Amino acid sequence: MNSIIRLDTRGRLVIPTEFRETLDLKEGDEVLMSLDAKTNTLIISPIYGKADNLVKIEIEFDDKPGSLAKLAETLAKINIDLIMTESKSFQRGTKARWSIIADITKCPYGMNEIKKTLLQNHSVESASITKIARDRLHR
Repeated sequence: MNSIIRLDTRGRLVIPTEFRETLDLKEGDEVLMSLDAKTNTLIISPIYGKADNLVKIEIEFDDKPGSLAKLAETLAKINIDLIMTESKSFQRGTKARWSIIADITKCPYGMNEIKKTLLQNHSVESASITKIARDRLHR
């Protein structure tokens, strides 16, 4: 489904009825808005359940076969629930980037410990983790 939507004078947009019905969105439901400034892309995703423990994780790592799978396994072992992910090679065969929106409710670690755990993987060059606040997405 695609639709062109016009912003109103206050900068608001209305999600078309067919989209809301397909996603079972009702008045009062929360959605996550994510901006990728590098690609000028805005993504709107429904949030089912609590949004209190959502984080954005960004990881730069070696672009080698199996690297992404090992990172995903690391996150699974510490009970991080992946909600939305996107991975891209930005230097083919050398470097890749993985952007993640995740729920850390069941993770036994705090944000600093999660970052340290990721950095222990030898393929990871850098990692950042930031809490997603209501009404705004921190970078």
